[in-house]
Amino acid sequence: MKIGSSFANENQLKFNSNESENLLKKLATARRINSAADDAAGLQIANRLTQSANASAQGTQNVYDGISLATVADQGLQGVTDNLNEMGRLAVQAGNGILSASDRQALQKQADAYAASIQDQIKNTEFAGIKLFDQDGSIPVGTGNGSIAIKTQDLSTKLTDSGAFSIDLSSAESAEASLKSIQTSSQLVDNNRTDLGATINALQSTARNLQTQNVNEQEAISRIQDLDYAKAVTEQVAAGVREQASVSVISQGRISEQQALKLLA
Repeated sequence: MKIGSSFANENQLKFNSNESENLLKKLATARRINSAADDAAGLQIANRLTQSANASAQGTQNVYDGISLATVADQGLQGVTDNLNEMGRLAVQAGNGILSASDRQALQKQADAYAASIQDQIKNTEFAGIKLFDQDGSIPVGTGNGSIAIKTQDLSTKLTDSGAFSIDLSSAESAEASLKSIQTSSQLVDNNRTDLGATINALQSTARNLQTQNVNEQEAISRIQDLDYAKAVTEQVAAGVREQASVSVISQGRISEQQALKLLA
């Protein structure tokens, strides 16, 4: 009976020691779940939530990069609009019948300079090495739950087709025709800016939704995985007391067995 009792006490000591060690590990990591043995189902749920939270966090960063790109494109179009407005002013001025041929030549040089500035603006507007106005297409922005496309276009070709680079201020008649071309070109640019504005609004809304999703997922992960420190400390103290009690019982049992052997001897 004593031998069986001794084994039972030693097993209890091992159990108490393992319990105390596990609690210390949880306190050290500040996590309730450190392995599948702690909570297999909880571990799987926390891992899925972590993957989703990582995706929403990166998706948010992607969206803000997309907003930056669209903003750069919009600023580039603003520069084009400013130059077209100046060309329109010159076309109106060229409609004045009192201007001499040399006056019109001076106006033409100014208009040509604004046209060249538009070409430079189109050529040099880029984001992270990506040309924004050199071809028709789109740039996808991955959100983690899909993607949002930012449209791009061959703006130089479209403005050439609308007559923005064929301004003729040599006469009142040609200036009037040029003014209509400039107005058509300005409307084309405005339409593009409207599309960009809608895209920026959509990206901003998506960013807010992703941030809210990420916060909720992080909170859920914390509830599942993080440790309740007050409870864990209380349990660790109790486990330590049980471990010390088991050691004491085993020690007392061994002393009793040694005394019995001496008496038998």
